[in-house]
Amino acid sequence: MSIQLLETVLLMTIVTYGSRVLPFLLFKGKNVKGFARDFIELVPIALLAALVVPELITPNGTIVIVNNPFLWAGILTFLFSKFVPNLFLGILFGMSVFWGLDKLLV
Repeated sequence: MSIQLLETVLLMTIVTYGSRVLPFLLFKGKNVKGFARDFIELVPIALLAALVVPELITPNGTIVIVNNPFLWAGILTFLFSKFVPNLFLGILFGMSVFWGLDKLLV
């Protein structure tokens, strides 16, 4: 294992762990209210959307709407999950729909 790889892994570990622990250390014993609390609560949703939405719309690097099993499976799974609040069934439905659309559209 090269020194550069070891340094990279060590620094990324520190950055990842630090970013997760720092808010707990800064706000320990404090009651956060108002805009700061709303902002903190919305960060995980925004990060998830930033990771998922580009992959749904541009699975191969180009924008595909019609023949895109990722997008249609995501939309159908979202609608299914709105009416059936069971995580396991939502995952099972999404995987099944994606598998079927992947065979059908591609």
